[in-house]
Amino acid sequence: MASVSRLFILVLALALAAAACTLDNDPTISAPVTSGGTDDPGVVPTTLTVLPVTTVPPTIPPGDRALAVRALDGDSLVVDIDGVEEEVRLIGVNAPEADECFGDIARENLATRVAGTEVILATDPAGDDRDRFGRLLRYVFAGPIDVNRTLLANGQAVSLSTGHARQAEFRAVEEEAFEQQVGLWGTAPCGGEGVPQRAVVVGEIQADPPGRDEEALTEEWVEIRNNGELAAPMTGWALRDESSANRYRFPDGFELAPGAAVRVRTGCGTDGAADLHWCSDDPVWNNGGDTVLLLDGNSTVLDRVPYP
Repeated sequence: MASVSRLFILVLALALAAAACTLDNDPTISAPVTSGGTDDPGVVPTTLTVLPVTTVPPTIPPGDRALAVRALDGDSLVVDIDGVEEEVRLIGVNAPEADECFGDIARENLATRVAGTEVILATDPAGDDRDRFGRLLRYVFAGPIDVNRTLLANGQAVSLSTGHARQAEFRAVEEEAFEQQVGLWGTAPCGGEGVPQRAVVVGEIQADPPGRDEEALTEEWVEIRNNGELAAPMTGWALRDESSANRYRFPDGFELAPGAAVRVRTGCGTDGAADLHWCSDDPVWNNGGDTVLLLDGNSTVLDRVPYP
């Protein structure tokens, strides 16, 4: 009987070890990572867990092997390739900037995932080798983990609609994270009381007006609608695209009445109840595809509409 018990314990130990190994090698599962402490001003302690996702590349594509030295922000890092340090910008994703809501958390989580590990840097057949800042543009794989994809599944970044071959895949992963309110898509990722219901939403989008875009800036617009029963004070609210460049702040004191809509026009003009003006010198919304993001004063994402 004692020998049977010892055999049972041995079998159970082997089963538990096998299960742990499976979890360690599953690119869609990781232990929660907690970032931000009470001593960090403006950073709320947040636990991020990688969401199970349905499509994972069956094999890691060929690429350069490198040592990940450090994360610069949530979507770029420094690597060592044969003794030469290079800055790498992850393809197809855009994390919040360091001074924005969730920026520090995104950087810390990327560092936790890759710093000090060997990674594979894969190019995109549809994209450029380097960006305008001279950074390598790469998909990054840390062991079996597809890092670019994992950032989206964790709600650490926005997917980019153009310039890479995995646009549809990345957008689907981001959509799942948004629906699950993970990471930066949460109801209060950087403070505030959260949003019990998101009555103010993005409505129609006219990203490609007739004629030359540069000559029709006031005809490029995004509509914001209030579907609720109360007026929505929008002081401190923002409208942005998926890039790090374009941000619009709503005027102090502006309110959107119940059932009303306002169009935020890219060009200059006189603001009123139905029209506001970004007064940008250049078009904001990409004709080929982009994402419209509406944020409240705490940088909580109230609505997210990718197009086309």
